[in-house]
Amino acid sequence: MNDANKKYKTRASYHAVSKPKQMSFLPEPDFNPKLPAKNTLASRALQMMLNGRKISHPDFEDSTSSWRLAAHIFNLNKLGWKVQTLEVKHCVTKKPKNRRICRYFLSSDVIKKIKKINGGGAACVTN
Repeated sequence: MNDANKKYKTRASYHAVSKPKQMSFLPEPDFNPKLPAKNTLASRALQMMLNGRKISHPDFEDSTSSWRLAAHIFNLNKLGWKVQTLEVKHCVTKKPKNRRICRYFLSSDVIKKIKKINGGGAACVTN
C-alpha cells in the first residue's frame, strides 16, 4: 500500500472505500435480494441504509434499543443484500479509549437499482 492508503487499518476497510472491481468474463448475477420480514430490526437496518446512511452499532442502538446490529447485517447478506463494511475509530471514555467499530452501508449502485425498481421514487422497501 502506498502512503495515501496507510490510514486504513485493514484491507477490508481500504476496499470498502476504494471499491476495486475484479474483471470477470462471466455475466454478473441478477440483482435479486430478498426482503427481510416486515417490522423486524433487519428491515429497519435495511431502510436506514437505503436512505443513504452509514450505520454503526451506537447509531442503531440509539434508534432501536437493539445491541444486535451485526446479526441483522449478517441476515441481510444471507438474503442477498451486498452490505459494505468500513472500520472506523470510535472514541469512548472507558479503556481502551480508542476502539474500532464497523459502519455498515449499501453502495450507491445498490441504492440506485432499488430506486429504479421503485420507478425512480424513494429507495424504500415494502413487503
